[in-house]
Amino acid sequence: MNYLEVDLNWGDTSDSLTLSVYTPSGSKLGTYHDSYDRSTNGRIRININPSQGYVQQGTWKFKVYGESVSGTQSYTLNFYQH
Repeated sequence: MNYLEVDLNWGDTSDSLTLSVYTPSGSKLGTYHDSYDRSTNGRIRININPSQGYVQQGTWKFKVYGESVSGTQSYTLNFYQH
């Protein structure tokens, strides 16, 4: 696989979510915020590139956290292998 694309989308800029990504070996790649892609739009899209040594075979873990949410906030979390 060339890279793994992760897409967290909640579409509501009045709420703030974060996405933490963990490799199959348990290493934390980081915690990402809405502004990670330089756009505050209710969406976090990241590419995990094997050239950085991050695309490992196995079970990946993702933690979605409501950093600042009024009430409840639904979201979609999608993964694409390229």
